[in-house]
Amino acid sequence: MRCMMSCKRTFERIVRSILLMSIVLYILFTNNQRTLADEMPSVISFDGTYTYDRMVYDAQVLSIYYPDVISLSFEGQTALGRQILIMKLGNPGAPVQILVHASIHAREYYVTPLVMKMAEYYAANEKELLQSVCFTIVPMANPDGVSIAQFGASAASDINYQTFINYLGHFGMWKANANGVDINRNFPTGWGNAKTKSDVNSYAYYGGTEPSTEVETLVLENLLLENNFNAYIAYHMRGNVIYFYAPTCSPEIFAASKLIATTIHNTNGYRIIVDADEETPNGSFADFAQIVCNVPGCTIECGTKLPPNGASAQNSFYTQNLMGWKNVAGLFLQIK
Repeated sequence: MRCMMSCKRTFERIVRSILLMSIVLYILFTNNQRTLADEMPSVISFDGTYTYDRMVYDAQVLSIYYPDVISLSFEGQTALGRQILIMKLGNPGAPVQILVHASIHAREYYVTPLVMKMAEYYAANEKELLQSVCFTIVPMANPDGVSIAQFGASAASDINYQTFINYLGHFGMWKANANGVDINRNFPTGWGNAKTKSDVNSYAYYGGTEPSTEVETLVLENLLLENNFNAYIAYHMRGNVIYFYAPTCSPEIFAASKLIATTIHNTNGYRIIVDADEETPNGSFADFAQIVCNVPGCTIECGTKLPPNGASAQNSFYTQNLMGWKNVAGLFLQIK
């Protein structure tokens, strides 16, 4: 069975490679005088299961269609051998720099095609904005976990990982990576302080043996430490709500994050929540970004149902959130 699945995946990769090469040849040799954007069909679709391989393929197509504003890189290597895709959308030297990430929690993977489709729209329609703004996008911050949430233990080819994943179970509710570590509990700021936590490897809430043990964590940490971001936007599911408060952040970061959250609220209509009961950070991405790196931002929780339910809601996610990036960027363009 494993051999058949491996052969199927190999065949699918070959087909994708052939399709991608066909696109390259078309772009290189077409004599049509219309602009490339006029020729381009929609790339990102919400139909079916949006897998890691599908995301990588779509990103490659977008980088070919829009080479002036999209470039790709891959960082780290996860426990199951996947690299984390990083997409630069806009002018890398732009005065405004914004970090966007999605699917740090595996079971929330509908937000990956959301940010991919938003990136496609901006590449095709917001060229002027992208001269002054660069969005660094991590569309699937936890690719192993997403694959487990989608396919269970078969997401791993290694028999030991398959046994381990099967032992932990709860695939449909899986938040962690392949090591059973919740990435959004693994950052050093307030590590181990989460009220909801597991003391052992689990499908959710386990912060690891110590901070920053996971490749996925380190990729996001390094992005924050190595770039001068004006803001971040993190996409999660569910609740149609917005969070922005990181306990013990400075008053300046609090005010900036509140302004970003309000701007997003005015865009998508989601309710803003400030959890004033949280007195200490808990090892989350937001804690590290706001408290250590002084990068303001907010977390957007889309929808009311987790995958695979509520697939039809993805179109509403897209409509509600589409102008969020532009509106947040506008805050900093005004300052500039």
